[in-house]
Amino acid sequence: MKKFTAILLALLCAASLAATLTACTNKPTQEEVEQAIADGSVTVEDAVEKGWVTQEWAEEYQESLSVPAIDKVAYHAIGEFMTQTMSGEEFTRDDVADVTFFAFIDPASSEVENYYQEIVNAYPEIQKAGAEVVVCNKGEKDAEMFAEAPFPVILYNDSLKEAMGNNVGMVEEMENTASWYVNGSFLSAWYGKVEAENLKDSAASFVEQSKQQDAAPQDGGMVAMTVGVSQ
Repeated sequence: MKKFTAILLALLCAASLAATLTACTNKPTQEEVEQAIADGSVTVEDAVEKGWVTQEWAEEYQESLSVPAIDKVAYHAIGEFMTQTMSGEEFTRDDVADVTFFAFIDPASSEVENYYQEIVNAYPEIQKAGAEVVVCNKGEKDAEMFAEAPFPVILYNDSLKEAMGNNVGMVEEMENTASWYVNGSFLSAWYGKVEAENLKDSAASFVEQSKQQDAAPQDGGMVAMTVGVSQ
């Protein structure tokens, strides 16, 4: 009897441990939480309650929203640049739409195919929302995967690198990353991974934000903006 009880307890402990590990595995990463908050699918309060972020992080996040918009726009702005498309056509900042999902992709990455395909899958809905996509090839110029791209694919050259300004760190450190470019600045979290369904909703959100910026008085007024944090 004692032996049976010991075995039963051992099995219960193992089951408990497995449940704990499963819960840990299902916990979203910091990047995923930040992106969900940016998309509006999760509130800061919910994230704190679920233990996904700390109260300190939540307070800092809320405080960041009160910073004058002009400061964030200037900090995350992209400068003038000149590069080429994969077919050799000139491409500059003037060719980037007001609201664009701007992705920087390394064709040599082990996860690049899924990352790129999710963007391709989301593109029709992104267009319907009034936004666009630009993919920047950080690898070899003749990457075959971009041959049938439905949107512009440009080359990551020195001119574009310099134009990235304060955003260059994210582009250089992450193999595949992207951010929503709105009226000249990167104003979303940087995406370490992408999902087509989320991009559809994000497109509509940032198009609306662009309209609000256009309608806002140009006197340094306060607006709520989501500026990138990443990985």
